[in-house]
Amino acid sequence: MNRSLTLFFTLVAIYANLTPVHAQGRPTPYPLPTDPVVLDTVNASVNATVIAQGIPRPFGFEILANGDILITDRYTPALRVIRNDALDPEPLGGLPTIRTGFHSGLLDVIAHPQFADNGWIYLSYHTALATEGEYAITVGRGRYDGGDKLMDFEQLFIGTPMTISGGSRMVFAPDGKLFVTVGGAMDRRPLAQDLQRLEGKVLRLNDDGSIPADNPFVGQADVRPEIYSYGHRDQYAVAIHPDSGELFHAELGPLGGDKLNVIKAGGNYGWPLYGYGSYNDGEPMKKLPQEGFESALLIWQPGIVPSGLMFYTGDAFPQWQGNLFTGSIQRGRLPGTGGLERIVFNENMWELQRETLVTELRQRIRDVAQGPDGFIYLLTEEDNGAVIRLEPAQ
Repeated sequence: MNRSLTLFFTLVAIYANLTPVHAQGRPTPYPLPTDPVVLDTVNASVNATVIAQGIPRPFGFEILANGDILITDRYTPALRVIRNDALDPEPLGGLPTIRTGFHSGLLDVIAHPQFADNGWIYLSYHTALATEGEYAITVGRGRYDGGDKLMDFEQLFIGTPMTISGGSRMVFAPDGKLFVTVGGAMDRRPLAQDLQRLEGKVLRLNDDGSIPADNPFVGQADVRPEIYSYGHRDQYAVAIHPDSGELFHAELGPLGGDKLNVIKAGGNYGWPLYGYGSYNDGEPMKKLPQEGFESALLIWQPGIVPSGLMFYTGDAFPQWQGNLFTGSIQRGRLPGTGGLERIVFNENMWELQRETLVTELRQRIRDVAQGPDGFIYLLTEEDNGAVIRLEPAQ
C-alpha cells in the first residue's frame, strides 16, 4: 500500500472515533495525527511531525537560533515556549497587561536582528484605553535569556483608539526598521483610507518605537507619521525578500480576492474602495488596477485567508529555495481546508507555479517559519493548537 493510501486510512480511522469539539461556535473536528506521517508533494516527500500541542488558539511564533520556539497564545493571553521539542507547561512571566476579546489580545512575536547580543523579543498586542470598549495596537519588548520570563519589558509604541481589530504581524527590514501591520478595517467604513487613524495600515518604526525621519508622511499635516502604506484590510503575513529587501505582504479580501502585495512607501492598496473579490454581502468590488492605487502581485480566488509568510532559504529542501510559503486558514470559507501554499517565481518575480501542501491534516495554518535546521515549521490555530515540523522523508 502506498504512503498516500496509508495516510488516508489512518486519518479515516481517527475521524471515525472523534467527538467534535466546539469553541466560540466553530467546530474543530480534525484531530492531529499521533505519529509522524509522510505527505507527498509535487517534487518532495515530507515527514510531518507534531512536536508540541495543547496551545489554545495561538497566533504567532518565533524560532530562535538555539531551537527554542516562542508562541503567542492570543486570548489567554500568554507567551509559551517549546524547548527540545517539549512545550513548557508554564507560560513565560514578565508580560504587560494585555486587553483580550474578539480579534484582540497577544498577537505576534519576533526577535531583534541582533538578538544574540541584546536578547530583545518584540510583541504586538492590544492595550485597553480609558474609554470603555476602546483599545490600541501596541508594540513592546523584553529580554529573553532562556529563563522563565521576559525581563525589563517596556512599551515602545501605542496606536490610535479602535473598537475592533484583526491580527498584527511584524518583521525587521535589512536596515533595522520595524514594519508592523494593523487590522481593524474589516468592514466597508473608510478607516483604511483615513490617515489620522491606524486601522488598515502598515507602520514603520525604529527599533525603539520612535518614528523614522524618512517615513513617507513625516511632516505632513493631518497624517500619522508612523504610516508607511494604507488601504489594507486584514493583514496576517509579512516577509522581507532575501535578495531585494522588499517588503512582501499578504492581505485578506472579504469574500475572495486575497492578495499578495509588494509594499511601496506611501502606497494606497485600495481597501475598501477597490479590490479583487466581493464584499461580505456578495456585491462585487470595483476591480484594481485603478489610477493612484497599487495592484497586487497575485491573488487567490477563492480566498484562502493567508496567514504567515516566508521565503525559503534553507538546505533541507534545495528544490524549494527561493519559493514563497504562506499558511492558509480555509479555502472558499469551507472548514477543514487549511494548508500551506507554495509559490514559485522566476527572476522577474513572475509567478510560475502554485501548490497547496499538507491539506491532508485539515488544519488552520496560522503561521509558517524556517528553523535553524532548515526544516519548515507550521503553527496551527485550533483549540488544540500545535507546532508541526516538516522535514524530508527518508
